[in-house]
This record gives sequence, C-alpha cells and structure tokens, in this order.
Amino acid sequence: MTRRAVFALRSFRAGVRAVVVLGVFCLSFFAAPFAAAQDPSALTKIRQSGVLKVALYRNFAPFSNDGKGIDVDIAEALAGKLGVKMSPLWFDADENMEDDLRNMVWKGHYLGYGPADVMMHAPVDREYMNKVEQVKFFAPYHRERYAVARQLDKLPALDSFEAFEKLNFGVEGDTLAATVMLSADSGRYRNTIKTFRTAAEAVAALKAGEVAAVMAQQGELEGGLKGDARFAIDLPPHPVLQKRQWALGLAVKAKSEDLAQALQAAINEMMADGTLKNIMRRHGVEHRQP
Repeated sequence: MTRRAVFALRSFRAGVRAVVVLGVFCLSFFAAPFAAAQDPSALTKIRQSGVLKVALYRNFAPFSNDGKGIDVDIAEALAGKLGVKMSPLWFDADENMEDDLRNMVWKGHYLGYGPADVMMHAPVDREYMNKVEQVKFFAPYHRERYAVARQLDKLPALDSFEAFEKLNFGVEGDTLAATVMLSADSGRYRNTIKTFRTAAEAVAALKAGEVAAVMAQQGELEGGLKGDARFAIDLPPHPVLQKRQWALGLAVKAKSEDLAQALQAAINEMMADGTLKNIMRRHGVEHRQP
C-alpha cells in the first residue's frame, strides 16, 4: 500500500472517529436535559414511594431511644405533613459529626445502610455548614445547652464547683462537660468525677444516690428526671459552659432543595401551632426556641 493510500485510510478512520464522537456528544447533549427532566426530585420520590426515611440516633433518650422519643415524634409529624409514612433508620453515633453526616445523609455507610432522606438532631451551626458542603442544614427546632442536675438534700444550692471536692459528680465521657470538669480549678475535682457511657446512665446513678450531681445536655437531664421534686436543674457555674448553646435541626443532601423547603414549612407550622412544644412536654423537656 502506498503512503498516500495509508494516509487516506488513516484520514478515513479519523473522520469516522470524529463523526462517532460528535454523534455521541450530540446524543449526550440532548439526552442530558431530557434525563434531568425525567429524574424526579427528592420530594417527588418520597411521595411516590410513600415513605420518608429518617435517620435517628440510637440510645439517645429522651430524643430517640427504644423506638420512641422527641425526635421520633417530630419525624412522625413531619412525614404526616408530607402525606407519607415515617421509616426510621437507626444508627449509633460515630467518632464525630462529619462521620454521622456522611453515613446517614449524603453517602451512606460502608456496611450498606443509608443514606436517609433526612437526619434529625443535626447541628444548625455555621461551622458545620461551611465544613460539610454535601449537606444542607436547616429548620432549627430546639436550642440545647449544658446543665447540672443535683440532689437537693445533698446540694441545696450550686454557686460554684467547690462542693465537688467531696461530693461525687457524674459526667458522660468524651464530652465538653467531662473535659471542663477534669481541668476546672487546676484539676481539683478529678478524684470525685465519675464518667459514664451515656447521660442516661449518669442520670440513673443520680437517682440511685451514687452521685450528688450530673452535668449533661439539659434535654437529657429533663427527660431523665421528668420533674422529680428531689432534684433541681441549673446552668453550670462556669462561663464557658453557660455560653455553649446550639440549635438542633434537620439535615438533607445539599441538592434536596425541594425536600428542605417542604420540611422547613412543616417545622414552621409545628412551631406556630404548639405541636413542637407539646411533643417535648410529653417527654418532660422544656422547649427552648432556637
């Protein structure tokens, strides 16, 4: 075959490839908008399936534990507002919030479950909003903070931490409360601090008289004690802990804008008509506006 023939054959093949590539490009160009138009939105998919999948923390009384709790009731109400059923997706807290959001909101767990359509009890916090761009945080429905529950007969007042040089004091391990108490006043209270796996276990120890006081999130203390007259709940006598408050809300995939709008509207209605306050009251928790 002559050089010209070889060149002509190569030119022909190149031309065929160009036509094929152009054809594929054109098909992709015109097919993409069509596919996007045919792809139902997050909200549409939920309504078509009749189910709202909700990520809920396990062992987190009074918000979500043993199939019930504040967040469970709110999730049921949200599903009702959308005209669908609520399907809980229970999970254990991972090492940090970013892991929880990855596993339950935008990607799914490597073991094969998740993600959910929406996650309850997500921090509506600017730091997380900037850190996790795959997630949309919105609809704050409660404000949480640290507090101290104490036995009134052993500790009639709480003006400082000095009493805990002699009285046992309970905290949940690996929390800000535990960190502060271990270092407060140059570590004066380290010998009387007892750490527990959960706040619920610490509250149980308080009821049993094993500790004179417990520091934890106020909602967990209120739900655990449910107005028991033997105990009082106060803000901790520490400036760092008094200032540390945060809003709890919902989290969805960043692209699920229509779902976020529908859930935001539902939360607004539940705040306005007292539904949220009533749900929390049933579980012994005072509703605090975020």
